[in-house]
Amino acid sequence: MRAIEAAAIASGAVTGLTLMERAGAGVVAAMEAEGLLASAAVVLCGPGNNGGDGYVIARLLQRRGLPVTVLASAPPATADAQAMRALWPGPVRDLATLERADLAARPLVVDALFGGGLARDVDPAIWRPLAMAQDSGCALVAVDILSGLCADSGRVRSAGGYLDRPARLTVSFERPRLGHMLEPGASLSGALRVVSIGLEAAVQEFLREAAGQVAGLAGPGDPGKRAGHKYSHGHALILGGG
Repeated sequence: MRAIEAAAIASGAVTGLTLMERAGAGVVAAMEAEGLLASAAVVLCGPGNNGGDGYVIARLLQRRGLPVTVLASAPPATADAQAMRALWPGPVRDLATLERADLAARPLVVDALFGGGLARDVDPAIWRPLAMAQDSGCALVAVDILSGLCADSGRVRSAGGYLDRPARLTVSFERPRLGHMLEPGASLSGALRVVSIGLEAAVQEFLREAAGQVAGLAGPGDPGKRAGHKYSHGHALILGGG
């Protein structure tokens, strides 16, 4: 999906800002469909494009009349994220200033710190605010994937521990990631909703060009495979041919 998004932007078919607006709107729509829009919201933004999505979400929630608090782990580092930060009309606090008092009313908490492009272990300053939100009884919503989960493998990439409970909702775009299906990411992602950001034609073109190299990914059943012996949960059928 990262390659597909980059190719669509490079072709001039869409801009990164447009995709970010669509992503933010899709997350808000998914939260509403799940009945998670609370009386207030806390949005946690990282420095990359996942954080840019967060600024869009904050703006759209505020437009709906919700009091919104935005905290950032670092200033925006990409041009698109900087543009979305500039469109957010309110203040932005440092993530380190998050206190339990901010969560006392059990606001909706949106994790837009690090998404599918995570390339390093996150430190406790990133994942502990998420744990604090869960401990406070807040509904935790992950944008793309929980910060600290590898989208390619489902593995936890964090230092000093990690969450022991799933997000209430994870919202991703166009297609699930492997990290949503493989443990422990599958268990920690909670309910998964995949929303469109207008790239279906680009996805289909990519699949046509990569025929023979790309396998279809079947999502787990309900409740899905979570643990246990490989022979205790269904069977694997492998088909090959010319």
